[in-house]
Amino acid sequence: MLYMVCCRLCDNIVNQERKTLSNEGVSRMSESKPNVILTMQPPELVNKLMNDTQWDRLNAVANVDRNVITDFHVEGLDDRLAAADYIFSGWGPDARIDAETLAKMPNLKGIAAAAGNAWRLLTPEALEAVKQRGIQMSNSGYVNGIPVAEYCMAMILMANKDFFRAERIYRERREYINREVEFPTAGNYEKTVGLVTAGSRIARHLLGLLKGYRLNVLAESRSMSEEEAVSLGAKKADLETVFRESDIVSLHTPSLPATQGMIGAKYFKMMKDGAWFINSARGAVVDADAMIAELKTGRINAILDVTDPDEPLSADSPLWDMPNVILTPHIAGSEGTELQGMGENVVNELTHMIKGEPLEFGE
Repeated sequence: MLYMVCCRLCDNIVNQERKTLSNEGVSRMSESKPNVILTMQPPELVNKLMNDTQWDRLNAVANVDRNVITDFHVEGLDDRLAAADYIFSGWGPDARIDAETLAKMPNLKGIAAAAGNAWRLLTPEALEAVKQRGIQMSNSGYVNGIPVAEYCMAMILMANKDFFRAERIYRERREYINREVEFPTAGNYEKTVGLVTAGSRIARHLLGLLKGYRLNVLAESRSMSEEEAVSLGAKKADLETVFRESDIVSLHTPSLPATQGMIGAKYFKMMKDGAWFINSARGAVVDADAMIAELKTGRINAILDVTDPDEPLSADSPLWDMPNVILTPHIAGSEGTELQGMGENVVNELTHMIKGEPLEFGE
């Protein structure tokens, strides 16, 4: 009799535990993940930004609406906007989010952009509302800048090695090239590289790359102290010193009203014979006519990934026919597989937002 009572008691305990575990499981299953909407133009960009691993990571923390929004002003979006907790954005949609559209997203908590800035997705009024609501914003500017720094590093090494002229004359002559005669000053040992606006994100990353080589580095920057420059492996210098003493000048200045045409004839005339000018920043920062005039003398060389006033470069530009000019079609920033680095960054930042963790690249 006592045995039967004990058995029934044990059964009751087990059943109660099962019910408790079952209820906990139902509770966990009913806990909904936040909703993420996608916006970018063109919509196919998302397939270049994201690989299977990144989709799996994002799906683990959020419900993702993979129907990409390219225009926030089309009809039929209200339900999707009302459900949105976070926005994954790429390069801008056809129409930015205005204050009226933002009001349709009462649950919005964060915007993470696979672009240099998240705020460009918003009109000024919407941006102000985002700030007032405490909506987080994050961008991929630093991540997008890594390939730019790597591009500059590659160009610096090849320019110092006289790679571009070596390739050209070998192809033209199709015979033995006497290296001692043709390239007496080629090489990277103890050459001087000058960075203009060295305090920028891209330039700082480039400084880190330059540390691995036997180069002298000059850093022009208003925001960087002499001590910080030294810690980054460089010596602080003014703009004139950078142009006068460098074998290679790499420009990293943003295009602002105050910087239009900033690099003019004065600076190009200061450059050493045979020196190189690299522009992977913005063409408008350079006085194009002054640069072309000095390049026509053959005294200096240039590597241009950006141009102004035309980009792509106009078909009749004299730059096309100059042997001392290397032109690339604005490829320094993320392209190909590098775009996935930006997608990875967005997934990282959205995960931080969802988990209440600090952002790496918050705005």
